[in-house]
Amino acid sequence: MPTPSATPKYPRAGLVVLVLLILVPAAGLGAWRWWERARAGEFTADPHSCELVTPQTIHRLVPTALGGREDAGACTWAAPRVQGTYRSNVHLRPFRLTVDLAREDMREDRADASGWETDTVEDVPGIGEEAFLRFRKTSPGDPVSAQLCFRRSNLVLWLTYARSDDDRQAARAGAIDAAREAAGRLRSG
Repeated sequence: MPTPSATPKYPRAGLVVLVLLILVPAAGLGAWRWWERARAGEFTADPHSCELVTPQTIHRLVPTALGGREDAGACTWAAPRVQGTYRSNVHLRPFRLTVDLAREDMREDRADASGWETDTVEDVPGIGEEAFLRFRKTSPGDPVSAQLCFRRSNLVLWLTYARSDDDRQAARAGAIDAAREAAGRLRSG
């Protein structure tokens, strides 16, 4: 009758399992990091917001603006404060994300109606990979604000043009012109 051996029948099986438990997750993590870098997008740094719209365009939209004020990655060009009147301004805010998150952000922004009209949202071709324009909810006769949101690769940019009057067509045209210029001045990297 054979006697049981003190050594396991498959001595290397435990070692193989141990190696696999280490290598498989490490390979998975490496592949995931490679995929994340590959999906990161065209922009690896935040743009300088105040450089995306020329002074000439700002002067046309807000003639009394004295230059952009950069704050937390955004830039605002505004008319001086005058007691009791609305002041016109241009506000530009870029968001750098991954490509997938930027696409999702655009879908969510388009669907988000808080403070924005839902029946006037329109696609704007030729600016970035996707773009839409919307108006802030106002009462008749109140000043109007138009916002153009666009995405290029992994960058989402909101450009809001607020007028001191209720001229919707001028607000629409100004927001589109400034956003088109900003899209053209974006630099990769």
